[in-house]
Amino acid sequence: MEVIILGSGTATPQLERNASGTLVRTSSLNVLVDIGPGIMRRLCEARVDYREIDVILLTHFHPDHVSDLAPFLFAHNYAYGTMRSEGFFLMGPCGVEQLYGGLVNIYGSWIVPSSNRLMIRELNESRPDDFFFKGVEIVSSPAEHSRPCISIRINDHGKSVTISGDSAYSDNLVTLAWTTDVFVCECSMPDENMISGHSTPSIAARMASLAEAKKLVLTHFYPPCDQVDVVAQASLFYSGPIVKSEDLLKIEI
Repeated sequence: MEVIILGSGTATPQLERNASGTLVRTSSLNVLVDIGPGIMRRLCEARVDYREIDVILLTHFHPDHVSDLAPFLFAHNYAYGTMRSEGFFLMGPCGVEQLYGGLVNIYGSWIVPSSNRLMIRELNESRPDDFFFKGVEIVSSPAEHSRPCISIRINDHGKSVTISGDSAYSDNLVTLAWTTDVFVCECSMPDENMISGHSTPSIAARMASLAEAKKLVLTHFYPPCDQVDVVAQASLFYSGPIVKSEDLLKIEI
């Protein structure tokens, strides 16, 4: 199992930090969690063919998490070279079908994958939900952010990664991340600059500690997070290994 941080930034444009996107490579699936603006290019930089993506999983519908969805779908119809023939999923909380329908209303059939290759599945944003595909379990749980918004766990042959999406402190997220191998948790601001609906280093660390997560990976940084030692702030509340993510960071599980 491998995790690639494609975008460690936020809605604020930054040269070194793209908006949100995390690729999870399992034994049988490539799952892209969020597809913010610029993620298609980050896939190229990671040497990952977009046609290899089996599932796009949206945590919520803010532009910094979904804006490359239309380009992704457009590319699937007008690829140079071999076109993917196998079906692939678009998943997210309630509203993902409406989002897709709205994009089709704007762009028309140009972004409707031919031969019914696109399958859409909505996950419950009010309670835990799960989905199995090619032997991989995808589990979702409500997040503490805008509504609808979910956090995600991916289980594959005894290994797991949990991705918070955007969320403040959440008991649901602690439960979802229980003993996970890698906990990728948003850390939008340093402790002294906490903003509503988001986590800080100490909040992420406390959730990781309560969940007994094996490794904490901080991500989703606004610029102030690069002006302080967010790892040091987190280490006061979590004794396990802590990684400050950067774009194209690869984590083996």
